[in-house]
Amino acid sequence: MSPRWRPVTEGWWLILPVAAAGLVLLRRVPRLALLALGAAAGLALFYRDPERRVRAHPALALAPADGRVIHVDRVYDPFWDTELIEVAIFLSIFDVHIQRSPVDGIVLAQQCRTGGYHPAMTRQATHSNNQVATHIETVAGPCTVTQISGLAARRIVTWKGPDDRIAQGERLGMIKFGSQVTLRLPLSATTLVKPGDRVFAGITPVARVDSKPAS
Repeated sequence: MSPRWRPVTEGWWLILPVAAAGLVLLRRVPRLALLALGAAAGLALFYRDPERRVRAHPALALAPADGRVIHVDRVYDPFWDTELIEVAIFLSIFDVHIQRSPVDGIVLAQQCRTGGYHPAMTRQATHSNNQVATHIETVAGPCTVTQISGLAARRIVTWKGPDDRIAQGERLGMIKFGSQVTLRLPLSATTLVKPGDRVFAGITPVARVDSKPAS
């Protein structure tokens, strides 16, 4: 299978049974078989994990997810106990749902919070839905990537944990079905995107950061 369309490992357990059911039904119930095969193709599209040439740059924070920017705010972050810039990205079911690290750093902690299932494109989802926040220590200061479930999403997957070193553009995790991802950076960062902009994980610069360690 082409690296561009290869599904992530977590997707195969769902894709293969649906595809197998479609093949079994092909001779007996053709219409139902076509629906099953179409569903398998749709799942393969959703779970795709394309290889990417990451445009790494120490002075830039890259988008943590594919999607569309829905807000750029200044918010208080209780983990870092300071105000940070927040860039929120909405992922539709047609977007790649693999999240990537926006920066180089070390994962200090991960926090899971249970909540509701508000539509993922809303601010209510940002603060009230199920979510996993990954806090990353960087030479430019604090960074938090939060994976937020949407109306249909029911599971958040992470592939990095506390004390893990993570590289800019490296795979961080995924959210299954429509969702939202927020990126929080120091107030010294200069945002390069605005609401409505289309971004791609590991490719699109979303902010300029000071890559020099604090003196």
